[in-house]
Amino acid sequence: MNEYDNIIVLDIWSSFGSFSKAFSNTGGLLTYLIPPKTTVVGMIAAILGYEFSDVIEEVDGIKKYKIEELFDIKISIRAFFDLKVKRVVFNSHYGNEPNLLNVRQDVLLDPYYKIYLSFPGKFHEKEKEFLEKIKSNKTVYNLYMGRNEFFLNYEFKEYLEDVNCKNIYDKSNDKIYGILDKSKIKNVDLNSQTATTIFGKMSEDISKLASHYEYVVKDYPVRRHDFVNFEYRPISFYAAQDDNTYFTNLILKEDLELEEEDKKIELFNIGEDKWISMI
Repeated sequence: MNEYDNIIVLDIWSSFGSFSKAFSNTGGLLTYLIPPKTTVVGMIAAILGYEFSDVIEEVDGIKKYKIEELFDIKISIRAFFDLKVKRVVFNSHYGNEPNLLNVRQDVLLDPYYKIYLSFPGKFHEKEKEFLEKIKSNKTVYNLYMGRNEFFLNYEFKEYLEDVNCKNIYDKSNDKIYGILDKSKIKNVDLNSQTATTIFGKMSEDISKLASHYEYVVKDYPVRRHDFVNFEYRPISFYAAQDDNTYFTNLILKEDLELEEEDKKIELFNIGEDKWISMI
């Protein structure tokens, strides 16, 4: 029996969204095109009612927050809109600044995503509670698409039980959807203009988006420790308004220093020969 046996599928959408990149500033807050895993975990915590300041333990001045346990949940994301982005100006306080600032921020227009969640076996009761809440559209705290001005809508779509799971070490001709961990894939050029949306050229690139484009995020946040330290991973994804975009013919890296267990990609079956990779 796999540790991750079930998948919860839900759609989320809003009129606007923004998932700020940590290294950008008020001169121009950049946004990720898809919600980071840290954001998705925050959404799960809000539905379950986790307190923001709930601390499990503190060692040598470093706090471990209860929400950190939720990062063991695996996720995958699919974008179902054309990734339109607009630069807007907000008047707001930022950081320790006492006065109002003009904050320039990239905002997603009509963001719509399909989210796949898989709770580990140890969270069986949390999974059950989460499933009950989203089926009845209940949440303890309000949900936002990155900013509290952008209210988030969600709809439960499907619950897949006892999903088939397999590991691949080289080529795969299966239809692999969602987001993909690029750190294990061979011959990936993360600086390629054809593979990456460069925000400095938004006006050119965003208008030419097409479903066959693969988008690479070099610094996708996958875990947050003590609300300060982030872990990042390179990932890629496709954007489409249909079901025809997926990864195929994957070849894993042949780094001899890596253990076979580290090189493999775990895939989860979502029906009709369709698979997703989860992180």
